[in-house]
Amino acid sequence: MQERHQGYRAVAWAAGAATVRAMPAALDSLTATIRGRRTVKAFTGAPIASDVLSQCLDLARWAPNHRLHQPWRFAVLDQAAIARLALFLRSRDDIAAVPDAIKGPAKLAKLLAHLPSLGAIIQVTWVRDADPTIDLEDHAAAAAAVEHILLGVHAAGLGGFWSSSAALAHPETLRWCGCDVQREAFLGSLWLGHPQHIPEPSPRRPLSEVARWL
Repeated sequence: MQERHQGYRAVAWAAGAATVRAMPAALDSLTATIRGRRTVKAFTGAPIASDVLSQCLDLARWAPNHRLHQPWRFAVLDQAAIARLALFLRSRDDIAAVPDAIKGPAKLAKLLAHLPSLGAIIQVTWVRDADPTIDLEDHAAAAAAVEHILLGVHAAGLGGFWSSSAALAHPETLRWCGCDVQREAFLGSLWLGHPQHIPEPSPRRPLSEVARWL
């Protein structure tokens, strides 16, 4: 029995050593993916394959989340559903009036002009918790899940935009998407598609300005 345990330890050590050796290449690949991701707002209108979309969504399930609440919820709209959503938005004067009656119609018109160019939309919510501390943790977990999706989208050669559109955040729009507005809060709308072009990277603060080594 002792020899068997020693054998297990040897195998585990060898696997661990292989992982350590593989880490630099894996880290380089991850770094390239993170630094290469961009906010894309101009899309070609080409559809997104459902299996690619599913793979990107599945990455969200692996985001860190306290107490394993897994608070994220996703309403996924393909191009056919986006077309139905556009018809719904046009039919609702109350949605056209947000954020106010003056700016709302122009903002909605701009949104409606964008929708046909998208390959998919993901409406992201999280399940609220009565405890403010837990709710904040769950909000952060859902945001981490969004980042996982966006990194997957970029790795798949697609583009994404994390939108906070007032019309898409409207409770009636969320209800149309099947969200339980009594339990879920809107985190954002992910506009996904094939990019017309990849924007240049935006400036970032140097690490020395944002990190303290203690």
